[in-house]
Amino acid sequence: MQLSGRRKEIFDLLCQKTRISVGELSRLLYVSEMTIRRDLAALEAHGFITRYHGGAVVRSEAPLPMAERMYLEEDEKRALAQRATDYLGDHASVFVDFSSTCQFILPHLTRFSGIRLFTNCVRTLTSADALGLPCHLIGGEYYAPDMCMLGTAAERAADAINVDVAFFSAQGYTEDGRITDSLLPAITMRERVMRHAARSVFLFERAKCGRRFLYTLPQIDSTELVIIS
Repeated sequence: MQLSGRRKEIFDLLCQKTRISVGELSRLLYVSEMTIRRDLAALEAHGFITRYHGGAVVRSEAPLPMAERMYLEEDEKRALAQRATDYLGDHASVFVDFSSTCQFILPHLTRFSGIRLFTNCVRTLTSADALGLPCHLIGGEYYAPDMCMLGTAAERAADAINVDVAFFSAQGYTEDGRITDSLLPAITMRERVMRHAARSVFLFERAKCGRRFLYTLPQIDSTELVIIS
């Protein structure tokens, strides 16, 4: 597809901003929101962008940063988080990783008393603070795209934590049941937390199912593994 006219303007704006709403595009380009939605649908169909409810982000071969992924499949992520509450209870110790999917679990934690929350994600920490949830941040090397702590120091800190339930996601869940990701330190960090968790729960949106990436999460015999997709 050769971009021209308004659709090229839309794509250029997205390249500048990374993410933009339908309303903002409508105001900037002086056309109706219905027209913008048709343009976005065409751009998405040809692989230029990814739409979310109310806007779009630039499609990239590299994983989108956490701040942008929050807007993708938002309704589905909320539904997965609701299902995840079946594994919560009062006074539980809980680990929430840096995936955008797991961020939607945080508001549900306020329904339970005495929750002890652990994370390696700075966004989780700040969101928990806004919700009035005490939170322990695992230190390590800061990985900016996912706003998280990874590396040897983070892995060592994870070895000292024995949580009741750990919530994760990953980039892919293959048809033969393997959890995969393109970032090895993320796989290693998840594996360390899972070693000492009583139960590990992975949440996968439909778009992640059937996808395979370079690195595979090792099977952990010491933890109960639950897949919600």
